Amino acid sequence: MRAALLSVMIAGAVLPATVSAQAFDLSTAWRAALANDPSYQAAISEREAGQTNRAMGRAGLLPQVSASLGRTRIDGTLDTPTATGDVVTEDLDYTAKTNEIRATQTLFNWGRIAEYRQGHARADYSLAVFDTRAKDTAVRLVNRYFQTLLAYENVILARNNLEANEQHIMVAQRRYDNGEGTITDVRETSSRRDLSRAELIQRQDALVVARRELQEMVGVSPVSLAALTPKFSLRPLDPPALSDWLEMAMRNKAESRSGEQGARSAEREVDRNFGGHLPSVDLVGARRVVERETFSTRSQESATSSVGVQVNLSVFSGGLTSAQVDQARHNRDRAGSELAATRERIAVEVTRQYQGVVSGAERIRALEVAVQSTTDALVAVERGYEAGTRSVVDILDAQEQVYRAQLDLTQARLEYVLARLMLAAAAGGLDLSVIDEINQRYFESDPVDVLQASLQSPSGSGGAAPSTAPRLATANR
Repeated sequence: MRAALLSVMIAGAVLPATVSAQAFDLSTAWRAALANDPSYQAAISEREAGQTNRAMGRAGLLPQVSASLGRTRIDGTLDTPTATGDVVTEDLDYTAKTNEIRATQTLFNWGRIAEYRQGHARADYSLAVFDTRAKDTAVRLVNRYFQTLLAYENVILARNNLEANEQHIMVAQRRYDNGEGTITDVRETSSRRDLSRAELIQRQDALVVARRELQEMVGVSPVSLAALTPKFSLRPLDPPALSDWLEMAMRNKAESRSGEQGARSAEREVDRNFGGHLPSVDLVGARRVVERETFSTRSQESATSSVGVQVNLSVFSGGLTSAQVDQARHNRDRAGSELAATRERIAVEVTRQYQGVVSGAERIRALEVAVQSTTDALVAVERGYEAGTRSVVDILDAQEQVYRAQLDLTQARLEYVLARLMLAAAAGGLDLSVIDEINQRYFESDPVDVLQASLQSPSGSGGAAPSTAPRLATANR
């Protein structure tokens, strides 16, 4: 997954700016997010920082070399008694020099061996965390893309509902002028029209916010987005069984791997602290050159070399080492419990998204029938109104049912595709190939203008809704 994300990030970095600023489909938006999302860039830096733990853990087992250079200025007098009882005074004015280089190689140190192993565990943990961050980036991008698309569809449906209510006002007004209707019908339709206009304003506000949230990730304000195809096949899952998806999640899920590496690091922390109870053995070599080191040797220079083995053993530290070991063991147990909790959360999420796909397909079929039946009911009520057997309130109620059914169907279709993506994410398989497959199967090439939909005035019929309504009607039928 890391290799795929790296290639995607490179590809996204070279996307033409004009294309990115004008139209997005799901694949293009994901590539742009990997190149521009600040959270993902922070995750890359976090991963690279985590990889330095390997070198840091290895450092304690490699030779440690230190050098020291000392200069001491001596200025004074030295009184030396003689055999005759006299005192000879000598002026002192010289500089004592000490040069030393010292090398230490660990032969046995259980704590440092544990630090070496812990460094690898921490580096592997950072890789697993990066996979989690990358998956989170994909999930956030998909959710924001779908939220923007859903907000757009809500605007179009709300605008269509407003136009229908305005037409009902004209019919009610005409019947009232001809003496066939009542002023109550006119006022009722006007009230519904005003409510639908207020709802349209609310839907446009939601679209503006959704576009801004998507802009945060892709780097530019999206003008148009690829929408769902009017018809797409509700294909069965592969593999079809929930148990297969659960097994896949436990094997591939980044959160599970990060939990495992965290538990592994906690186990190494126990070993590292337990090393305080054991002796350490070092091979020590030194080269020391001194000049005028003491008063008695102020006219001499000496150079010594030494090689030896040094053994250190902590006899008693006030109980500190034992307390650190106990603390590390408790932290290890906590990490194990958190890993178990993470696996349970993964299982719940996989089950939720699996059911979302399975039941989502059935819900789409049911809502398609509901849209058709409510549309037929609206036609029947309109004919009854013309015949004088139904009131305008019946028409408005039937129109509201059509609007709600269309809204529910649009949301169900988006939620179905989103559930397929989230199921792949929950199972640890949301990568470039899955994004591209979903993009080709469920999204049409002709984009919809989300910018225009968010700016269009709700006071009139508008110019974009009539051209968009047939596409929605085709999708819902």
